[in-house]
Amino acid sequence: MKQVIFSFLLSAFFLQAQAQSSYIDSIIAIVEDDVITNSELTKEVTRIRDEFSSKGKQLPPASSLNGQVLELLINKSILIQEAKSRGANVTDTQLNNTMENLAKRNKKTLAQFRKSLIASGLDYKAFREDVRNELIINSLKSSYIRQNTDVTDQEVDDFITRNGSDTNSLEYRLSHILIALPDGASTEQLTEARVKTNEIIQKLNNGENFPQLAAEYSAGSNAIEGGDLGWRKLAEIPSLFANIIQHIQVGEVSDVLRSASGFHIVKLTEQRDSEQLIVEQTHARHILIKPDKLMSNDQAKQKLESIREEFLAGADFTELAKKHSNDPGSKGLGGDLGWVQKGAMVPTFEKVLAATQTGESSEVFRSRFGWHFLQVLDRKKVDETEESKRKKVREQLQAQKQREVLELYQRRLRDQAFVKVIAES
Repeated sequence: MKQVIFSFLLSAFFLQAQAQSSYIDSIIAIVEDDVITNSELTKEVTRIRDEFSSKGKQLPPASSLNGQVLELLINKSILIQEAKSRGANVTDTQLNNTMENLAKRNKKTLAQFRKSLIASGLDYKAFREDVRNELIINSLKSSYIRQNTDVTDQEVDDFITRNGSDTNSLEYRLSHILIALPDGASTEQLTEARVKTNEIIQKLNNGENFPQLAAEYSAGSNAIEGGDLGWRKLAEIPSLFANIIQHIQVGEVSDVLRSASGFHIVKLTEQRDSEQLIVEQTHARHILIKPDKLMSNDQAKQKLESIREEFLAGADFTELAKKHSNDPGSKGLGGDLGWVQKGAMVPTFEKVLAATQTGESSEVFRSRFGWHFLQVLDRKKVDETEESKRKKVREQLQAQKQREVLELYQRRLRDQAFVKVIAES
């Protein structure tokens, strides 16, 4: 990318031009085959000042602002030149589509958006080229990210091992029995309370019902509900209980706990993940007939209805699909679609799939692919909580890796590029 000799000659040319013509916009930096002018720097500094002011943000000190903005412009120029050297290009059609999307985001037509930009003092053509340059830079970044930011399963495993489970997402349902003690309880009262507590523990060990024992013996405010404390996150549970419930299994009863209120017996009734993701999957198969040049829409529908009649009369679905279906993905499998998760199919197919009972077949219906009828073989619910958490971890690691990789990449390009600052501003 470097063309030092050309850049040196270019520098000499512009320096000479500046000396001869005072009205020529001064060059403040040469970046490879590009130059940055004083007017460009002034324009960008003004834009950043306005942006910071509108957001109530504090600007860097004036003494360093120009230098920081110049460095931003240098890096931008390097990225644009690097992208173009790699063949990146944004067509007028792509640029027009982006401009229309920007207009829509501002709830304007493209013509209205153009007028509003001009009214605010912006050069519309220059704005378009700025957008084009951003698209070119983004294409370079996206390409580099795809090639250099894969996150492996081992990295996900290591992250989870280091950080442990997210206890903030866990919820516990506890049942509680309190054998109360008065303030300043006597030795006799303590002994009586301990005996009663031990009797309850024995009853629980013999299989008696916790809620019934809580309703009968507990002095807790939830005794009438069988001691049920409801669903709570760890931070919402009394620390006396929280210290132990993480070490017992669902259905287990804690050791006797002592507090100023008396003796406590706690049972972990249930435990769940508040981010739990239970998905329903449907095992289905179908036969598809597509209209084409030789078969009209009505003929395709009639053909499939005839095939469905054969199936209802006892013909084998697998053989019918292998013989007639136009779905290349499932035809060889006898129409079998495998386990289908909600949202995986087009809306029309999804609606019929949901309305068809297990073991039943649908009527003939149409989607954008053609005419179908389907049969539901089975349904099941799958807990994908852990996979969902792993996906989130992977996304977080990937985002962090992208930031690191791009920063290193841009720094390397900056170090390798020919950059000459002619005049500090």
